[in-house]
Amino acid sequence: MNMNPTQDINISFKSYAARRKHELSAHIVNGVPDYSFSMDYAIRQKINAIPGMFQLFKAITSHMVPFQRQKLNMECVAAGPQQYPELHAMGEECAKRLGIGVPQIFVKYDVKINAYAFATEDSTPVIMVTSAIVENFTKAELKAIIGHECGHIHNNHTIYKMAAGIVTGTITEGLHLIPGLKQMVSLLSLGAKWLLLNWSRCAEITCDRAGLICADSLDDAVKAIAKFGFGGVKALEHININEYIKQIEQMQATPVRYMELESTHPLTPKRLLAFKIFNQCDVLYSWRPDWKTSDMDLFSKEEADKKCESFISVTSKKMNVK
Repeated sequence: MNMNPTQDINISFKSYAARRKHELSAHIVNGVPDYSFSMDYAIRQKINAIPGMFQLFKAITSHMVPFQRQKLNMECVAAGPQQYPELHAMGEECAKRLGIGVPQIFVKYDVKINAYAFATEDSTPVIMVTSAIVENFTKAELKAIIGHECGHIHNNHTIYKMAAGIVTGTITEGLHLIPGLKQMVSLLSLGAKWLLLNWSRCAEITCDRAGLICADSLDDAVKAIAKFGFGGVKALEHININEYIKQIEQMQATPVRYMELESTHPLTPKRLLAFKIFNQCDVLYSWRPDWKTSDMDLFSKEEADKKCESFISVTSKKMNVK
């Protein structure tokens, strides 16, 4: 009689690593994560087709990321097992779920709510969150934000985010280290700049989905994005999320919607509606089978993307979300 109940179970690390690799590879479609918003990838392909553009910003990123990392190390608190241990654990959990390297998380003192991520092929990924987020968000909401930033790393957004930040002026520090950079960027056409901004808005939808995959619940992820858009808890006391989302139809019906063309992020109600749609998408439950119930009527990934495209596109007048 076998007295060892684990004798017939393969518990070797090699077996675990192979099984884990197979599980994660099942979530990669055409070289990108299966949850990635279709417009994100499509616009990146257009950017890559502009002669020299990808190569230029890849070279810029290789110089800027080490500078940014050292600056964060000088000005911020690095989360780890001994300081901000819960934040460090969130980074580990989200990284494990998505299958990326564990990011180094820095907390920067700032009264503004903000977060960003960057990574290169040869260095540990980095996430920065401001103290305002740590102080104003619940632990569950903070996990959704960390998951969102891990989504940028998982989808290799760094080079494109750096490009969008430079052309919009949101990234300025360290640019003097690259001679002639301002002159090179000034040569980009208005069309190229709008293409980068259009991509940036679509990339946020992709990473909101990653945040939901990593979150404890849809409600936590929705509240995190709502707080991010409105500056904290107090601003949300009297907001009905469903009613707020309905304002999109009025926005889409007027020329005012074109003001969004110069924004790096979609309008907050659009992000919240995209959340609700992805919550009904079958891809989400391939990542989170523990959330699935037998009575769910789910969309395919293609259907979910088409619904989102109908309002994430600034030029679209008609919404298809039913």
